[in-house]
Amino acid sequence: MSESPEKLRDIVLYYYNNGVRGFLISGGFNRDGYLPIGREFIDYLKEFKRRNQVFLSVHLGLAPRDLVDKALEVFDLIDYEVPPSHEYVRHGRGISASQEDYLKVLEYVTREYGEDRISPHIVINSPLALPHQELDVVREVSSIHNKMIILLLHAGEENLEEPRVLRVAQLSKNLFKEVSIGCMRPKKSGETIDKLVSSGYVDRVVNPGKRYIEKHRMRVIHACCSIPRQSFKLFE
Repeated sequence: MSESPEKLRDIVLYYYNNGVRGFLISGGFNRDGYLPIGREFIDYLKEFKRRNQVFLSVHLGLAPRDLVDKALEVFDLIDYEVPPSHEYVRHGRGISASQEDYLKVLEYVTREYGEDRISPHIVINSPLALPHQELDVVREVSSIHNKMIILLLHAGEENLEEPRVLRVAQLSKNLFKEVSIGCMRPKKSGETIDKLVSSGYVDRVVNPGKRYIEKHRMRVIHACCSIPRQSFKLFE
């Protein structure tokens, strides 16, 4: 997150004037696990969006409802991580919350604003979750929001367990209208991505590599993993 609204303005204007039409606002979370974006930032972005055709998304985290409501006055989409286990929340995020707390925020936004306003992301292959917990949370999320799921592959030093990833992706494909592989993943995951695409388990892949783009004749959209299809025209 930028130091001030003025600094944010300079960054956004620079990239907008160079052709960028989508902005993901992110930054450090506080001890409660959310981005404490102030009203002055929201007001600036609201004015910027009023004058320009852009798509704005945010990594908001486990935010209280009043902040969620304020954020959705301006942001088109919340990119939202749903933890795969309670251990992931406590030891991976370091906050005293539960997986259920995250699901409640997902349910609230989906119910009050619709599926296009929040995009659930799930980290898989994490040492802080068991394979059956990943499958369980995919089912939980799909019971609330089944338009699209973003799968993030844990990018630690542990080996990528390919069968584990394929099982989660296969289940996701059965439960969601679209499945996307997000930008967080190990560097050496190309062969796994290739199998996911070849198997028909995923519909989108962020930065798949030129070789895989050509092999699978992928359509290239210069945007984040979670952009709704109706907004693709901004990025083509």
